[in-house]
Amino acid sequence: MNFKPMLFSLALLGLSAPAAFAHHSYSAFDMAKLVEIGGTVGEVQYKNPHVWLFVDVQNGDKTETWAIEAGGPNILMRQGWMANTLKPGDKVDVQLAPMKDETKTGGALQALRLPNGKTIGAWK
Repeated sequence: MNFKPMLFSLALLGLSAPAAFAHHSYSAFDMAKLVEIGGTVGEVQYKNPHVWLFVDVQNGDKTETWAIEAGGPNILMRQGWMANTLKPGDKVDVQLAPMKDETKTGGALQALRLPNGKTIGAWK
């Protein structure tokens, strides 16, 4: 019995498995709701598969850090958001779809108003 074709097929399946498991949907977010926050950029992780923006928002006497998931860098570049567009300390306004579990400090980016007033995404 020749096992080479079977081993080759199994190897091909194994190579595609991580890509299939790595992708996820926005099912954790309530895409029917829109929340607006304003704050200071704490960190930007501009890398695949999704860009993450961390915004520090003042809530009374304490600061909350919001973790906001955006699209991939390729998609954002087409909208005018480059790796150096935001830096820690920048003041931004963000519209996001909040977490379905009502976690207060997370969401999916819908629109972003930059310090210079330029908007990325469809501000509503």
